[in-house]
Amino acid sequence: MEKQKILIIDDSEINRALLIDILGEQYDVVEAENGAEAISILSKQRRDFSLLLLDIMMPEMDGLEVLTYINKYHWNDNFAVIMISADDSPENIKQAYDLGAFDYISRPFDLTIVQRRISNTMFLYARQQRLEKLLQEQFHEQEKNNKLMISILSHIVEFRNGESGLHILHVNTITRYLLKQLIQLTDQYPLSKADISLISTASALHDIGKISISDAILNKPGRLTAEEFEVIKTHSVTGANMLLDLPIEQQETPLVKVAAEICQWHHERYDGNGYPDGLKGEEIPIAAQVVALADVYDALTSERCYKKAYSHEEALKMILDGQCGAFNPSLLLCLQEIADTLESELIDASPEQETKNIQDIRNKIDYDRMFSCGKYPNRFHKQYNESLLYIDSLTNIYNRRYYDEHFQGADTIQALAVIDADDFKHINDSYGHDVGDIVLQNIAQTALSCVRKTDDVIRYGGDEFVIAFYSIPADVFEKKLDQIRDAIDNLIINNHPELHISVSVGGAYGTRTAKELFKAADDMMYQSKNTKNKVSTCFLNKDKGNTDMI
Repeated sequence: MEKQKILIIDDSEINRALLIDILGEQYDVVEAENGAEAISILSKQRRDFSLLLLDIMMPEMDGLEVLTYINKYHWNDNFAVIMISADDSPENIKQAYDLGAFDYISRPFDLTIVQRRISNTMFLYARQQRLEKLLQEQFHEQEKNNKLMISILSHIVEFRNGESGLHILHVNTITRYLLKQLIQLTDQYPLSKADISLISTASALHDIGKISISDAILNKPGRLTAEEFEVIKTHSVTGANMLLDLPIEQQETPLVKVAAEICQWHHERYDGNGYPDGLKGEEIPIAAQVVALADVYDALTSERCYKKAYSHEEALKMILDGQCGAFNPSLLLCLQEIADTLESELIDASPEQETKNIQDIRNKIDYDRMFSCGKYPNRFHKQYNESLLYIDSLTNIYNRRYYDEHFQGADTIQALAVIDADDFKHINDSYGHDVGDIVLQNIAQTALSCVRKTDDVIRYGGDEFVIAFYSIPADVFEKKLDQIRDAIDNLIINNHPELHISVSVGGAYGTRTAKELFKAADDMMYQSKNTKNKVSTCFLNKDKGNTDMI
């Protein structure tokens, strides 16, 4: 059996030799005599190591600097770090743990203690890695099967409806493009990439209720009578009820909830003149609003048994002129902005190519795996799926939903910071949204690398972030905000070294609810915005009438 590999980082040759004597028989040991050498080794082969033994006091680059670097780039996702030092001061120990150290061993070394603590660390870390890998495998397998079953069900509906089966693929594509454009246009709908994927997937079931409509009405070549149209209209409620009649544990999954909303309300209109419930404006869930627009656009540009296809330009004009009902003005703007993309990807695509795409999907079906997916516990997937609800897929930190559901009224937070990127619209306009996404990722990960494991970094919306601090001294809080601002100020974006990133930071410290702290921190952030790249902080005393600001 291959030995686990340990990297010992210590400027003292004697100390390294002692540790090799203790560990050499059981582990494969590699040495580095300073922090810079360790970073060089890890940059090339970090996945080879299971553990780092890291000294604090070293020339060139000390242990805490190495740990900061490792934490910043998330290298410690692959290995555990144990600090080794003769300096066992509480400050050093605390800082090491805050920066992601797994354990701390003091010198002089005790043979038994070193062996036992390293053995325990290796065991716990390996077990954690195995569990995370198993969890990811189970989630991806279940996610794949979910999408497969939805694809099969939706195609059954489409073929029964006398259509080519492309409508489902088109609605999925249009929905995805509209949602991506929407979050660039406004912060009104704080949707993550995971939310966009969920809504796009659920859109496949928007017409599932049509399975209850007779073929004579569903595929009638001419205009429907008033009575027949009333029958057709029942498909929205029927589809929602089909989903809401599922077992309770399935009803509660995010996919079914969103799909039921889409089924029921994708024929509602923004002015209240839709069906079945006559919802108006933002009473209609945004998922249903987007799918409604995607459904209408594709219906207009596709040939049906009762009509010829309209051109892309004709369809746009009909929708924008209100001939197909009223839609959210923001979504209409999004539709205009993605119009060229839709025309090239949907209208210009040959029927032969699209038919081939559908066939490719069918050919990938692995029925043995599909029907054996019950080998994984449903509760295990559900727990992981719920955790995804709170992670922003772009930045991999907590999202707005996490903040709304966990912090409203909370009174355990010691301090809170609001961070806003300066001139972010200019970055998007000048460099494109892809570079803008990279900037947001860098800001998020830099902020994450500067705070403690116990603190929460949240993407609040767009280019705005929130950090919640627990049990932090006031002076440390001030320094932490300056550290975050300085670290972001020094960021270099790959392929764009000329691009300078800065943020405006507002902080509030005191014994208040999260809502009160947020308002105070947000006010401070807007003060900082006046000059940009600045930190403004206020201290809220227990007496709510007394506020000190710096």
